[in-house]
Amino acid sequence: WDELAQYVALTSAELLDWMPIFSESMARNFLSDEVLSNRFFTLMAFLHLIGLPLFLVFGIWLHVLRINGPRINPPRALMAGSLAAMLALSLVYPAVSQGEVDMTTVPSTLGLDWFYLLVYPLMSAWSPGWVWGLLFAVTILLCMVPWLPVKKGDQPAVVDLDNCNGCSRCAEDCPFGAITMEPRSDGKPYETEAVVDPGTCMSCGLCTGSCPTATPFRRHSVLSPGIDMPGLPASGLRQALLDAAEGLEGSGRIVVFTCLGSPYSRTLAEDEQTAKVGIICAGQLPPSFIDFVLSRDLADGVVVAGCPGGDCQYRFGAEWTALRVVRERDPHLRKRVDEKRIALAWEQPWQGHGKLADVVVAFRRTLTGEEDSPQEDKRPSNIGLKPVLVSVASYAVFMGVVAWFSVSPRFRLIEEGEAMVSLSFSHAGQRIRECRKLTQEELNRLPPNMRNPDDCPRERLPIHVSLSNNGAPLYEATISPSGIWNDGSANVYRRLTLPAGEQTFKIGMNDKGQTDTFDYYLEQEVDLEPGQHLVIEFDNTNQVFTFKQD
Repeated sequence: WDELAQYVALTSAELLDWMPIFSESMARNFLSDEVLSNRFFTLMAFLHLIGLPLFLVFGIWLHVLRINGPRINPPRALMAGSLAAMLALSLVYPAVSQGEVDMTTVPSTLGLDWFYLLVYPLMSAWSPGWVWGLLFAVTILLCMVPWLPVKKGDQPAVVDLDNCNGCSRCAEDCPFGAITMEPRSDGKPYETEAVVDPGTCMSCGLCTGSCPTATPFRRHSVLSPGIDMPGLPASGLRQALLDAAEGLEGSGRIVVFTCLGSPYSRTLAEDEQTAKVGIICAGQLPPSFIDFVLSRDLADGVVVAGCPGGDCQYRFGAEWTALRVVRERDPHLRKRVDEKRIALAWEQPWQGHGKLADVVVAFRRTLTGEEDSPQEDKRPSNIGLKPVLVSVASYAVFMGVVAWFSVSPRFRLIEEGEAMVSLSFSHAGQRIRECRKLTQEELNRLPPNMRNPDDCPRERLPIHVSLSNNGAPLYEATISPSGIWNDGSANVYRRLTLPAGEQTFKIGMNDKGQTDTFDYYLEQEVDLEPGQHLVIEFDNTNQVFTFKQD
């Protein structure tokens, strides 16, 4: 319970008090030691250790339900590097408490955690209503994100039931949940068929890459897979491959499959040893096409160039392709294919090269024997010093930003030579009319359990409060009673900063709905010290105002 915790609790209570849902002011609980009990800390422990984590887990679960193939954890290298950076930072620059709370004083500055408490300083500059407006606006914008217009595919995938056996691989591999397996509709002896939702299909082609019937070896029938892309069908891809490979000559011939429109592929120029074939996504390429290139001697090697770094535009294109090549995902590459004649441009050992042309040159050297074929134990040496230095520099910047914004810049609560005055109390105004005695005839008309001899209205009058300092008005307001029926207490809460020194306070209150007279009044001289916290309250038991200075 340090000064930062008190500031967070008090400001949060002030923000919540603006909403008319509490019968009394929550902020009053953080103005003096008399009202702050251990029950508050028990509640905070429950919220932070049980309540909020359960709410966050529920939110994540609900979010995951709406995503096809969700990825919860980041890449292991990024996770390990971030964990190491945070552990090192915690040893070098540990988080410490910011001073024990003294309710009679106000700290001049606080080391604010700007990552989590960015909105709190706005409470000093704006009214709570404007802060709530900002929070609601941001929340609504975030809630609208799933319904914002998204870029749709040009032409959704098309199912050919004559070649679909209902294997469900396309539905499993679709990154966007656009394919579902429905009961068979054509009478063929299969249980299900693939059905494409055009509204969610992004035309990525990963479904074609997963279809076992999308094989270029088919010669006696039309190459029409069970599911295909009208914009770039498997038959068109095979013909484009044959046309591109026809002009290759010499040793070290390479066919490069590149994503259409990718800036990464534009760095590669075709020549007599290099042919480039465009595909929608790396995941659109069935492994049988790689087998087709190598077994038919169309080229000496195949390079599949997906999005750099493996961060596929269609989420799983690079990952599914890599798993198919290493025979860990259906449809997998045949065992007869030599993996050394295949290079995935987004993976090691090629990730040390910044351009696709560099990848092709390095791969050709391994094919022609100018360099050893890349083996698993050689991969770290191929990464290069530059990416390592960039990673180290990035983590250093990350640590510096985290360290700085966790406590800096310091947030100033009051200026030097100032003190704070808190006016806070709850008081019930008079009833809108006097209670009256019911006659015996009126009592007889009531049920026995409701025969109260006094008829008192629930609704109460507002109270009027005025506070001045050295003759200058500081606060004046008419406060309505709380409650749906206006039958609760009126809550008064205001925090003010004043110059330190001799001060003469005059405070008055009227609880009969009038503004020209005071039913309760107090005038008192106070010597405010710099940084002092003065609390002005109303004692409902003794019906007097009190000034708490220590």
